[in-house]
Amino acid sequence: MSDELTAPIPEEAPIPPTETPSPKDPPAPKDASSAPLILAILVAALSGALVAFQGNFNGAFNAHGGGPLLAGWVSYVGTFLTVLIIMVVQRNVGTFLNILRAQAKPWWYYVGFGGVPIVVASSWGIPIVGVAIASVCSVAGQTIISLVFDQRGVGIPAPIAFSGRRVLATLVALAGLALAISASSGTSTSLWAMIATGLIIAIAGAGLSAQNVGNGAVVARTGYPLLPCLTSVIGGTVLMSAILVIAAATGNLSVTFPPLSSWWMYMGGPVGAAIVLCSAWAIRRLGAFRLTLAVVAGQMVTAVLLDLATGTPVPPATVAAAITMVLATTLVVVSATPTARGAVGR
Repeated sequence: MSDELTAPIPEEAPIPPTETPSPKDPPAPKDASSAPLILAILVAALSGALVAFQGNFNGAFNAHGGGPLLAGWVSYVGTFLTVLIIMVVQRNVGTFLNILRAQAKPWWYYVGFGGVPIVVASSWGIPIVGVAIASVCSVAGQTIISLVFDQRGVGIPAPIAFSGRRVLATLVALAGLALAISASSGTSTSLWAMIATGLIIAIAGAGLSAQNVGNGAVVARTGYPLLPCLTSVIGGTVLMSAILVIAAATGNLSVTFPPLSSWWMYMGGPVGAAIVLCSAWAIRRLGAFRLTLAVVAGQMVTAVLLDLATGTPVPPATVAAAITMVLATTLVVVSATPTARGAVGR
């Protein structure tokens, strides 16, 4: 990312667009950097809960025969259409077009690429290492890179320094993920193949954090959490479409759509819009690290509840893993304390 993303952003007001919106345009939402901490945590946890629901919807689409690539593409297109509908309902179309013409940079769209690698890597890697190990590698990549992003102040008003509490939270989170692995069955894959696959998935997972901090930087410059939803989903949809075309050209694409009577299988897109919107808003208050922990905690707790509600057996280790992730999030939900040179210790 460019240095433009890493420069601290003043908290008192977002940078207005060069072209002043007309009086009929709605005012920009209040910057989340001044929102109550607990509210930002709850919004981030809601984002994680929605991730669990989206996984169920896309998984059902995939199981119907559409395959993971087509399910991912349909989800991206659905997210894009949902954002457009929200823009029209909120009467933000003119305002957003003015901002994009006056301020938009290519990286506003490129950050949307960050969510695509994990879709592709997961569809390729899960048959090799299993769902649990793929998940732990993805979250590990997000957690580690988010610490770096926070220290550099990427996408947030001021840098957040390393602290003993944050290191402890990382260790607790990794312990929770280890519990999740212990609840899964082993695979017959060789050690080196698992290590290589795990590293690829971890790097892909880091791309999700890059997307979140990039969206946070766009919010800082415009004041509209919905705007980076639009720009990033455009970038992601373009890249996902290119991958789909390549897969079709090489004969590696299954094109099977569920019937419209199974409409809920198409809900991954609208849910995806809510996920990106919640994360884009909350990261300005939380930073990448706390956002990641809260999202994963919300995702794991919701996944356990969904399994219990549908009668799916839930191993005790999985329940313990969800509780551990909530504990890791709690460890970093503390009041910010000033540190040297304007950094924030959290």
